[in-house]
Amino acid sequence: MGATAQVPKAVLKMPSKIGDQIIRVTDIKGELTSNSYFSTGWTAGTLTQTQFNSDVQAFLDAETNVKAKVAGAVNLRKAAFTTLKKDLRAVMAMVQTKADANPSIAAAIIESAGFFVSTKGGGHKRQNAAFNTEILGTVILTSDEPGHTQWQMSKDMITIITLPSTNASKTTVPDLNTGDVWYFRCKKVNTKKKTYNWSGWILLKIGPGGKNLGGGGTTGASGNLATT
Repeated sequence: MGATAQVPKAVLKMPSKIGDQIIRVTDIKGELTSNSYFSTGWTAGTLTQTQFNSDVQAFLDAETNVKAKVAGAVNLRKAAFTTLKKDLRAVMAMVQTKADANPSIAAAIIESAGFFVSTKGGGHKRQNAAFNTEILGTVILTSDEPGHTQWQMSKDMITIITLPSTNASKTTVPDLNTGDVWYFRCKKVNTKKKTYNWSGWILLKIGPGGKNLGGGGTTGASGNLATT
């Protein structure tokens, strides 16, 4: 009997330094704001999105008070972070449930929420990919490597639309027509010392939104090979 493919697992990877913790929690909060995969609301147990955002802000406010040397601020920051870690476990469980229900795009769902994908046991390798989301006409694009990324799209691979560059390895493209076929590609942003190849074109038929996501497309051709 053949082995069953494992769905990628979400991991938090919370850093130890306060400054890096602030970056992580604000990144997750930002990624979950108007997230295409959670457009119908939260299912994180009893935790609401409003409460999560409030708990993030409480942690940020406590850190501001610590820097201002307000009496008792260190203990308040510790308590706020303890609450926030509990929140993040609930959010991660919510994200994993969504990923488990959509195994073909599980990694994209996890990364869209600001979490990392576990690579244990020969697991998920980041891919250049395009996926439909639950929002009508909105797709998510991912790059096979992290960092500053350029994106392009085309209907015929001849007339090309250049999308805004990003600081991260994913981007969202809204307002596409259901049923249209588009090609997408990406590459790392050139530096003074290196230029990079574009990935192969990724074909995607725009899905109808809602629970019927309408599939996705991937390519193994790297857009991150240095040409010079």
